[in-house]
Amino acid sequence: MLCFRTEYFFMIDRYIKNSQLSGIISLGIGTIIAQLINLISQPLLTRLVTPEELGTYNFIISMANLIIPIASLKLIMLIVIDPDDEEAEILTDVSIITAIIGSLLCTLFIAILLLIGNNAFSAIGYLSFLIPIIIITNALRFIFISHNNRYKKYSLISKMDIFRELIKGVFQVTSGYLGGGAFGLSVGYAASPTLGVKVQASDYINRFKYRKKIAFKTVLSIYKKKKDHILYMVPAQFINSFSFALLTYSIISLFSAEELGYYSISYMVLGLPLVLISNNVSRVYLQNLKSLDQDGKSLWENYKMIIKVLSLVSIIGFAILALIAPKAAEMLFGEGYYQSGKYITILCFMFALRFIASSIIGGYVFFNKQKFDTLFQIILVLCGLFSHLLTALFSLNIYNYLCLISFTYGIVYLVIIINSGYICKKYDKNYN
Repeated sequence: MLCFRTEYFFMIDRYIKNSQLSGIISLGIGTIIAQLINLISQPLLTRLVTPEELGTYNFIISMANLIIPIASLKLIMLIVIDPDDEEAEILTDVSIITAIIGSLLCTLFIAILLLIGNNAFSAIGYLSFLIPIIIITNALRFIFISHNNRYKKYSLISKMDIFRELIKGVFQVTSGYLGGGAFGLSVGYAASPTLGVKVQASDYINRFKYRKKIAFKTVLSIYKKKKDHILYMVPAQFINSFSFALLTYSIISLFSAEELGYYSISYMVLGLPLVLISNNVSRVYLQNLKSLDQDGKSLWENYKMIIKVLSLVSIIGFAILALIAPKAAEMLFGEGYYQSGKYITILCFMFALRFIASSIIGGYVFFNKQKFDTLFQIILVLCGLFSHLLTALFSLNIYNYLCLISFTYGIVYLVIIINSGYICKKYDKNYN
């Protein structure tokens, strides 16, 4: 009986490792631990810093997140799916160089805005220069994640995510206790990606030692060769980031910095599944598309499997969250954060659909359908502008504003999910 059980569990373990879900399962273990770290650190932070300081920190992070996804001109996506290993290494080189140049240009841009004055950046002063630091450290982090993803080093990615969340949480809580405010929170966010980067970049560094060093003309040739990808994906990603930065701007301009602080907590809670689960699923999904296509297997069947799993997790998870959020938020984050819980309940509809859409939207790169991504991101921005103008015109309260955002954004994400499935099914019909 003992031998039978041992063999049975061995078979299950072997099946999991060989299945299409193996990468998701591996990354998922780290996800659960990282979420626990966040759940522990955030309630401490809300008792150590004010909602206004949280609002300032959220503004800094929002501005950085406008650039981080496009700092390498979205070439990191190609690192994962390029059929040639040598070119994938060159793409990694170019991504690093591009991110460094982008952060320097951002520093110059902020300096000019500070000299001009009378804008949001001059309002927070020297804290603005934390934005380009956050950009470069996080851009490098995502470049090496893509490099490791190419070679299916999911365990390493998972471990480093846990380590970074732990270091960031400890640093931010300590800073909050010492009165560091928005500065301490931002430094913690900027510094955490640099810890352990040598380990995560070790495979890239070892390969770099034994190959020809990249020349300037090679960088230019990559830009030229991948221009279609850049021209589609960079605007689409920027528009996507802008669609959510627009919410930050709208709340602080239509309401107050304090409301932005409460909103930042609700966004953090709702965003955790996306940052730690959906992003991981997206990496594995993109890798699976390449592998399945090479093996002549059905992409439509893979899509259906992923959607079923994500839908189950999303419906159950966000439904429970919507019900318990108001009371749970005040209990976890302290007095006054019942407001954040009410925001969470309103926004659950949108985030439940975004959770699924974000996991599969990278497929547009594989199918060379980046134009759809750009189109949907433009529609999201228009929805944000419509909600802002409607709120200002009719003097709506923040609950009405968030209801508008949740409904309009949610419908767009639902269309993305349906459209992605249609493309997979059509691809199977045409090529298999």
